[in-house]
Amino acid sequence: MIFTIDYNVTLKSGTIFGKQVKVKNKENELIAKCSLEDYLRRKYGDNFLELVITDCRNTTFSGFNMSDLFGGIFK
Repeated sequence: MIFTIDYNVTLKSGTIFGKQVKVKNKENELIAKCSLEDYLRRKYGDNFLELVITDCRNTTFSGFNMSDLFGGIFK
């Protein structure tokens, strides 16, 4: 499944920013959220303070296009 997650990140340096990401190949919403948090902890290291997820939706078939199905050969 593909989940689209909107989130805000707070860093120890005081920086706060919001982004949107697609998390692919996860079985359910909880695993997708945990995977995102693990990724952000690796990316920002000790500077990572907080993750706030504002929205999470299953977008497996919404906005479906052939490039997702066949790995981008129809772009």
